[in-house]
Amino acid sequence: MLSVDPVSLFRFLSFAVLLIALIAVGGGARAADPGAEGVERCRTILDAAARLRCFEEATAPRIKAPPASPNGWRLVRTPRAEDAGETVSMIHTPDVMRSDPDFAGLMLRCAEHGLEVLVVVISPFEPRSRPVVTVPAGKDSVRLDAKPLPTGAALRLPDDAVGLASGPWQSLTELPIKVEDAGTSIRGIVPLAGLDAAMKTLRASCPTP
Repeated sequence: MLSVDPVSLFRFLSFAVLLIALIAVGGGARAADPGAEGVERCRTILDAAARLRCFEEATAPRIKAPPASPNGWRLVRTPRAEDAGETVSMIHTPDVMRSDPDFAGLMLRCAEHGLEVLVVVISPFEPRSRPVVTVPAGKDSVRLDAKPLPTGAALRLPDDAVGLASGPWQSLTELPIKVEDAGTSIRGIVPLAGLDAAMKTLRASCPTP
């Protein structure tokens, strides 16, 4: 179990939200935002505390964390590059007392044909890597092959994950997540209170095709 003082806890939650908002559009935000080069540099820093300070300096002047619902879910609207509309997502940061420092949270995002589920980490994965994400599926667990987005910090889960979020996860109070790839293992716990309401709000907020 991690030992985290209140100030560090608040900073981590705040900047986990900022990080998720920055990568919500995949690689598109980097072309539109000249400050994104600083964010990319931050991801290469090995020391967790120094990496967090770097994210703070890179994002604080440009992004304000969206307000959270009583259950901790945040609706984030991120402009796409070149006036190509916006990406709409619902995000939740982890229980940092029981999660690894590299685990940033869970994202539900509007997709072309419905929703998609993504796991967000601090240290990016290589574009060609194929991490495996283990999550609960009813009384058992299931291993899902994830695909890193261009930023490397968001792992898109297959469509099966949307079915889990709409079904078995609705009865859970928290979601244990394990990410594995080439000897790397990242664990996180995401509270799930309000998941059903968050999904309904997200669907109602998705851009009309």
